[in-house]
Amino acid sequence: MHVYRWDLDKTYLETDFDSLRGLVRSATEPASAKRAVPGAAALLRAISRQPGSRVFILSGSPVQMRRTLEEKLALDGVTFESLTLKDQLALLRKREFRAIKGQFGYKLPHLMEARAGLGTAVQETLFGDDAEVDALVYSVYADVVAGRISGRSLSRIMEAAGAYPDDIRLAQRTLRRISTTEAVSRIFIRVERGVPEHRFQALGGRVVAIHSWFQAALVLARDGRVAPETIGEVADMVMVRRDRDLWQLAALAQDLVRRGHLTSDEVGALELPGALGEAVVEALSRLGPTPTPRPFRPDEGIEYLTLVRAWRKGTRPKAG
Repeated sequence: MHVYRWDLDKTYLETDFDSLRGLVRSATEPASAKRAVPGAAALLRAISRQPGSRVFILSGSPVQMRRTLEEKLALDGVTFESLTLKDQLALLRKREFRAIKGQFGYKLPHLMEARAGLGTAVQETLFGDDAEVDALVYSVYADVVAGRISGRSLSRIMEAAGAYPDDIRLAQRTLRRISTTEAVSRIFIRVERGVPEHRFQALGGRVVAIHSWFQAALVLARDGRVAPETIGEVADMVMVRRDRDLWQLAALAQDLVRRGHLTSDEVGALELPGALGEAVVEALSRLGPTPTPRPFRPDEGIEYLTLVRAWRKGTRPKAG
């Protein structure tokens, strides 16, 4: 079994949280008016078709939106195991105002609870965006499951992230029920707010920053997680919704190779269809020397406390 964990807002759905009008529209619009990020629906459908795959969705959207979100996913033909949403009203009653917008103390314990009871053979791929702290939360989660973060360190990281004591206690209890294994093979982060890709390097080679789900489809196809024809399906949706041409898609493939997430030979082995394949081959032929793909090394030391404190201060430390 392979588990895929998805965020919703700005990862799967195009959501405007930067204005009051956007917030109201997101909360009140019907499912038919909600728009998926180009390529996301095709990619998620392809993932769910793979034998042994399970899709779990964890979002900070309020529980009151459950029916609308479930309807939207059904309209898109997406099947999933569970949809976990945030109970904002319960947080208000508990006067945990930090947690209403905060995601670290919410997502990490839920991820850990969902992992407890899964066997050591179950691998995971995670999907998020740069509008919140998904890359950081996912990386901490991956290292917790791998046994590289102790209970004491976990508490310190969560405290630094502003988590409330009850969330920390829940995470500590759940930690004892998790079977230690190297479970998370890949973390995809959709760059929506223009955060430079090199900023994610501090989290190691496991994190892949992408500008389009077309790029994720290329990496997943190389990894054998989706069928090669998925690339064409995602590309079609990206071109229609984003009004992009084949050369812009080819530039996205070139970008992955230039950053060392794929090699030219690996892209060539995917045998992209027709004109798309020709455009990609042409784009790759124009590249100079490219870096060797950077695999994740378990011994990479990630300074989570430094990263969390910098995030809370609104700064982003450079990769070491």
